[in-house]
Amino acid sequence: MQEVNYTNSGKEGGGQNPQDLINASLIFARALGLILKDGEGIVVDVVGDINLGEEVKKVIVFEHKDQVHIYKCEEDLVEGTAVNMDTNEKGPETTEVAEEA
Repeated sequence: MQEVNYTNSGKEGGGQNPQDLINASLIFARALGLILKDGEGIVVDVVGDINLGEEVKKVIVFEHKDQVHIYKCEEDLVEGTAVNMDTNEKGPETTEVAEEA
């Protein structure tokens, strides 16, 4: 089996091109969609990594209707917290999942 890193094509001149980054993002989103059940999500801290605006410190990545969604986390939840996104007429709302001891 030939090993190819699809996040970096290794083309002459090195570095990543925009298509490599788009491909990696789409593959990763698809993988998350396969792992998470409908309404399941996880809190991710984005401070220092990604600029979504000063007011966005954390996001919730979740699966809903066969698509991965990313919403601003309005609650003070710890990164890595598993959440259930309850959908109602106002849209998804978080319900923190109790951790097992």
